Amino acid sequence: MTTKFAKTATVMAATIGIIAVLLAYPALSTASAQTSTTSSSTTAGSTTLITPPWGNGFGFPNGQGGNRGTGGPGMGGPGFGAPQGRVAVSVGQAITFTSTSGQYAVVGSTSTNGTASGSLVFTVSGNLTAGYTLSITGSVVVGPTTYAVTSGSGVMSPSASTISGQGTTSANGAFILQGTSRGSFVGSTASVSLDLKSGSTEYLVLLNGSV
Repeated sequence: MTTKFAKTATVMAATIGIIAVLLAYPALSTASAQTSTTSSSTTAGSTTLITPPWGNGFGFPNGQGGNRGTGGPGMGGPGFGAPQGRVAVSVGQAITFTSTSGQYAVVGSTSTNGTASGSLVFTVSGNLTAGYTLSITGSVVVGPTTYAVTSGSGVMSPSASTISGQGTTSANGAFILQGTSRGSFVGSTASVSLDLKSGSTEYLVLLNGSV
């Protein structure tokens, strides 16, 4: 009897253990699903938050740089980042960028490149909470050819540290532009990069200079 009773008790204990596991499984599954959902939401949220509202600029395609190894990715500025403090700029104020050095490369060619220069005027046309609106005039010299801006507009960050714009030029040209200052565009040094296309030829241009 004692042996039989012991076997019966063992079987009952095992059965109770199995039932306990089965009862706990739905709760574990729900908790796991909630954790997975939370993790996915966090990942998706973080991806959305770190996506910059402005592009990261454009660079010479790999192997297409100008003289002395100027090529490589990342010619443009980083775009509008976190506010750095608003810089007071008046509507009607003209910001003149004059290059002191510059280079260009032809898209699709690893050997066609040379020197470039330019003078661009960014005139403040509007003052908004999110930044300043601009009109763009001036010209860019790519190799032996001068491209005069016939129409151009852009925006400048509240800190006056970055500019993004687009427009058209003489010789049926069109461009997009990004600029980054080392300080602000109200009296500083700066870099301006352009993707300029005229006819079937497209140039990537990098200009360094002062404002």
